[in-house]
Amino acid sequence: MKRKIAGLFALLLAMSTAVTGCSGKITLDGTAEAASVNGVSIPLSEVNFYLRYQQSQMQSMYGAYFGENFMSQDLMGIGVPYGETIRDTVVETLEEYYIVEANAEELGVSLSEEEKAAASEAAQAFLAANDSETLEAMTADEASVTHVLELAALQAKAYQTLAATIDTNVPDEEVAQKRITYVRNDTTGAADADGNTAELSDAELAEKEITMNEILKDAQESGDLTAAAEARELTAVTTTYGEEDSSLSEGLQAAADGLDEGEFSEVVETDGALYIVHMDSLFDEEATETQRQNVLAQREQEAYDNWLNGLKEAAEIVVNDEVLETISLEKIFNMKQEETESTEEVTEEVQDGDASGTDEE
Repeated sequence: MKRKIAGLFALLLAMSTAVTGCSGKITLDGTAEAASVNGVSIPLSEVNFYLRYQQSQMQSMYGAYFGENFMSQDLMGIGVPYGETIRDTVVETLEEYYIVEANAEELGVSLSEEEKAAASEAAQAFLAANDSETLEAMTADEASVTHVLELAALQAKAYQTLAATIDTNVPDEEVAQKRITYVRNDTTGAADADGNTAELSDAELAEKEITMNEILKDAQESGDLTAAAEARELTAVTTTYGEEDSSLSEGLQAAADGLDEGEFSEVVETDGALYIVHMDSLFDEEATETQRQNVLAQREQEAYDNWLNGLKEAAEIVVNDEVLETISLEKIFNMKQEETESTEEVTEEVQDGDASGTDEE
């Protein structure tokens, strides 16, 4: 656990932020109450700082697809700017952190002096790496940044403490994974420009069956379904599945389940396609272990959620929408990777009253 917390601070210490070409600013009242949990105020400074940090991480990916101003767009088609969705998620996260902070003692969880010092050091490094315009745009002062880091670290420790209480016994039969390779040849026909699908003729269907039978014959002789499919311009897919966690179609799984290890199915028609399946392994050890870890991770999450949700339901949470709406969704934060020893650079710029620039964290 100490290594995970130390890793969190190490990541933050590896960041620095700078602004270039900033021509305008939007000033927020960081002391305003954005929300409260059981009467404890969550200041707007923490919400805005955390939001801008999240935004800078998302900017390169989302900006490449939707443009730099993705935060002000209705990306989800629900009539709400995407930035509002992210902002509300940040508020909910901080509400969670505040609940954890208020109840961590009952779990026996707290930050050590060493961890508090690391949070303070990370905050000071962040502030030292940024100019005043960037810090003002992010409402990033030492108290706000340090507290957000401490909250995140405390939540991580609470999670790990509850995760340690789960039953770690996961029998093989519950997570066993089979590995198959299969070839699919679609029989639904192609769609035209209007989206209408023309059914295949009997001759076309017969041709597809001939092709699949040729692939099966070659694969049975060579033992290589992938090569046999590629020789006829089809692609073989290798995947794993379990009885309780399969994403295979019902017909495909039924065909696979009827095979012993090393066997090929006949050409199977189902789900608008023809299939050939090869059972590579009845027990894939690597995939089974991955699924075991997935089950354990789910149990850990459930243990944490069961503890948190009870506290959240009993909590009095107030969100001040008018205060939150003072956060401009037009401000753009870009994170730029720099080839330096341990520096990530983010840019922020402001044009015609809209903020955009470079933050290096």
